[in-house]
Amino acid sequence: MQALITAPGNTAVVANVPIPEPDSKEIRVKVRAIALNPIDALYVARPADKPGRVVGSDFAGVIDKVGSQVSKWKVGDRVAGFLQGATSGNTRPGAFAEYAILEDDLTIRIPSKVSFEEAATLPLCSLTAAQALFIRLEINAPFDSPFKFDTPSDSQAILVYSGATSIGLFAISLLQLLRTAYGRSYRVYSTASPKHHEKLLSLGVDAVFDYKSPTWVDDVRKASGGITHAFDCISEDSSTALISQTFVPAGGKIAVVRKSSWSTEGIHDGVVPIYSAVWWGLGHEIVYNGDIMPASPSWRAFSVDFYKFLSEGSQQNSGSFPIPPIPIRIIPGGLQAVVDDAFPLLGSENVIDRALTQKQNSKEWLKPISGEKLVYRLG
Repeated sequence: MQALITAPGNTAVVANVPIPEPDSKEIRVKVRAIALNPIDALYVARPADKPGRVVGSDFAGVIDKVGSQVSKWKVGDRVAGFLQGATSGNTRPGAFAEYAILEDDLTIRIPSKVSFEEAATLPLCSLTAAQALFIRLEINAPFDSPFKFDTPSDSQAILVYSGATSIGLFAISLLQLLRTAYGRSYRVYSTASPKHHEKLLSLGVDAVFDYKSPTWVDDVRKASGGITHAFDCISEDSSTALISQTFVPAGGKIAVVRKSSWSTEGIHDGVVPIYSAVWWGLGHEIVYNGDIMPASPSWRAFSVDFYKFLSEGSQQNSGSFPIPPIPIRIIPGGLQAVVDDAFPLLGSENVIDRALTQKQNSKEWLKPISGEKLVYRLG
């Protein structure tokens, strides 16, 4: 089969590799769509392992083979999932290939009215958002979960910084499913470029603020009365410290998506930034960014419960997911075009610098990226 694999020179190339075979509790998927994440480009530019690793995380497709102990899936089922691929020095391949392998209980069933391209956007980023809200920030999930917390008061004010990002959009949609102990919706605030404000307000955000405004910190604090929980979907430079200044005097927690790209200077007393990597949800011990990440049965169980929740579809419409897929931009060219087209759009540095490195292009699908997910069709 053809796959995008890491190659000498900190790049990736399309090459022929053996078609993988599923173990007894795995399924094999004929990949129909892949969705790009910044880490896909990052770990090609900064390899974590020797060349030859299959790149890529998010994908969707059709089951074409099941393991001997798999009973809940059958050939022909439409599914989505994510893999770690080349982000670590382990033997598990990535998703950017004609075929991919999933563990049977870490697989998402695609509802009837959702396309492969839309479904491919969910697995990694929606799980990242769910882990941030329902594990790190200790908010009770709207689905069965191994993590249970004390019921919060009715005054929770949550800030999603950079709400137009993929994980930000999923976090906002998940928060709209919550109710406080008194049956009220949570108060959700966000930051974004002005062009995305209408989109976020349509998703139920109480107020959106321009992150470039010199007064956004004060504006958030005044509008909310003080933030109690925050999700920093960028986690770069001063973002986390600025977010901490919006909190109530007692402080609280900020879920961050990067381990060390944000500055600790200026963090408000009593505010605690908490990092985790989405890979904990896969339940395998790995070496990631030079550290040993132990297997976590509870985090894996959370992933299983969350993907079951997604697979069951919306209570209002079983043909759709309980949270909406995010906006997509389909780029032509398949695997062959990923390195030349998608990776330059994603960049391999800070997100805030992305617009400075992207080049204007006459092709509509290669315009600078903002508020959408890059998707390729395969097959």
